[in-house]
Amino acid sequence: MSTKVNDTLHLKNFIEQINRADNAKQKEVKVDIELAKRVRNALTSILIHMVELQNRKAPEQDSNDISMDGGGFK
Repeated sequence: MSTKVNDTLHLKNFIEQINRADNAKQKEVKVDIELAKRVRNALTSILIHMVELQNRKAPEQDSNDISMDGGGFK
């Protein structure tokens, strides 16, 4: 199983745990340190991937040309 699939599963399990607690109207959610580390690592991987994607698209987005014709008011 690849790391990306593992990351997705850890996040999915965490979200399901939060949803169960919310549905049960619990005020707290306790997470063991292993799950917390897995969620942290998954989020870090996702954020790094998003930054890489954004950096690839940045040069295209940075070249905005604006031109004005001067217009006229009457």
